[in-house]
Amino acid sequence: MSAILIIIASIVALIFFHELGHFLFAKKYGVRVEEFGIGIPPRVFGKKIGETIYSLNLIPLGGFVKLFGEDVKVDDERSFSSKPIYQRAIILFAGVAAFFVIAFLIFSVYSVVGIRVPVAEEELEMYANSEVFIIEVIKESPAAGAGILPGDVLLEIDKEKIVKPSQAVLLLEDKKGEDVEVKVLRGQEEFLFSLTPRVEYTEKEGALGLAMVITASKKYPVYYAPVKGAMMTGETAFSILSGIYNIIVSGISGEELPAGTRVGGPVAIVQFGSGAFSRGFPDFLQFLGLITVSLAILNILPIPALDGGRLMFLLIEKVKGSPISEKLEYGLNAGFFILLMGLLIAVTYSDIALIIGGKSL
Repeated sequence: MSAILIIIASIVALIFFHELGHFLFAKKYGVRVEEFGIGIPPRVFGKKIGETIYSLNLIPLGGFVKLFGEDVKVDDERSFSSKPIYQRAIILFAGVAAFFVIAFLIFSVYSVVGIRVPVAEEELEMYANSEVFIIEVIKESPAAGAGILPGDVLLEIDKEKIVKPSQAVLLLEDKKGEDVEVKVLRGQEEFLFSLTPRVEYTEKEGALGLAMVITASKKYPVYYAPVKGAMMTGETAFSILSGIYNIIVSGISGEELPAGTRVGGPVAIVQFGSGAFSRGFPDFLQFLGLITVSLAILNILPIPALDGGRLMFLLIEKVKGSPISEKLEYGLNAGFFILLMGLLIAVTYSDIALIIGGKSL
């Protein structure tokens, strides 16, 4: 329970700093901020300080900064709509920039405390803390049927300690068709599974249906942390964008998503975060960095109701020389907000169904 509360508190903190980015730049350019809200209404608590209401809302899955003249054009010098396009764009982008700055800081700290990196078998003797990490479980394989999950650490096969994937492959080659016991570490808990290696299999699938890699913790000096933090932020952003592209292509073509790809909602995030939290502070930092960059990418997508959608409207205004109609913009924002909430509910339902069904995420 403590892990769940820490994860929720961490995500709320990320949202706070995101909205703070909007808030600070709105103040910088003289826009009146009517409300600074954490969570999605209905409002639980609110207090007006100066000209701004600071509120906590019931659903802790978002936040907002309500700007005077943002949704309806108002002829007032303190109105958002009265400001030059470049100022409005900076105010909107400031929230996304805040996410990227936070991700950079998180990954910089992560590089100092120790990054889990892939290690070649011939480099094993250079590391004292290596693990055989399961990165994929093939569908309908012995491992999948037994309940082994991606993210588990392979410890033993028939009580023999496993230190590298090739060792596991050789050991299973001699036990094809025989029952074996496989011990894995999941979080801080060990699990023992009984399963039977396949007699016939391809090299890609393996006897158990596991894809494995050796990982070890690698620490970087403090002076190099900003460089590594920037690199990891960029690499994570590219990886997330590639995943979104694959999901879109798969949706259009009707093909299955690439192995290991799944759309997850708040429940999946909390479950994933709980596993990272149980593995220690470095893994939790990696989780926070991933979530922070994911939120940044999500917000910058050109979808109405998100920051990226509002930036898209500003671009249209710049190109055509006049803004789109208030009625159309309001309708698009409201409509897509309802669609996004519906998608959120659907994905959350899917997450819960998978957990109840005992399937991996």
